Amino acid sequence: MRICVLASGSKGNATYVEGGGVRLLIDAGISCRDLEKRLAAVGESPDGLDGILITHEHIDHVRGLARFVDRHGTPVFANEGTAAVVERQCRLEGKSPPPDFTLFESRVPFALGGLTVTPVRTSHDTAEPVAYTLDDGAARLGYFTDLGFVSGEVAAALAACDALVLESNHDLTMLRESGRPFALISRIAGDSGHLSNDQACEAIARCASPNLRALVLAHLSEECNQPAVARACMARALKARGLAPALAVAEQSVPLPFLEV
Repeated sequence: MRICVLASGSKGNATYVEGGGVRLLIDAGISCRDLEKRLAAVGESPDGLDGILITHEHIDHVRGLARFVDRHGTPVFANEGTAAVVERQCRLEGKSPPPDFTLFESRVPFALGGLTVTPVRTSHDTAEPVAYTLDDGAARLGYFTDLGFVSGEVAAALAACDALVLESNHDLTMLRESGRPFALISRIAGDSGHLSNDQACEAIARCASPNLRALVLAHLSEECNQPAVARACMARALKARGLAPALAVAEQSVPLPFLEV
């Protein structure tokens, strides 16, 4: 399985995954033009993708979805709650027609080519948010962002993964001292918001598989976190657990190099 985080952060999220004979995106939260450019930058064509998996309907996860699907005809997979809100958003904007969704049921695995895709329920403040695990029979990737907190369901799914894209959104001290409104700080730090660096580290310390081979820290806040801070925190947690996976920090403006698992 090959993984490339094309963009990650509060301004837009998209990840390319190739495995089990299929080519996928998880989320399409940057513009159609930027999606096309970033796929080209890593040597991949936007045409012929086998699907886009949507985690939830926030704009930083679906910004380019309707236009991209209109241009390239890519199948889109989401649960009923997310699909309904995205369809409504598209009609209100009126720029591109809503995509035709293939619906799945959260928590119920489904096959996509040679991949087994499992939507994992999360606690983010949207209609029906999910994370994903993708298993090609040789390795399992977990994509866990916009979590709020690590539930028992998330912890169990995370523990079975050989590679992870894991949210490490904010440093709690930086968030509290950011000057943002109290309501926004409370929302981000709450159980329906985003994982802090410390929460991400705790999740790894408590749940990570001893077979973990690659870990990408994702969805970092540009104002309330720093890549070096998130990386150092996680490096300590991995060392304490006796793990040594390839460790990377996803960026907002440029794709990461491919990871292979």
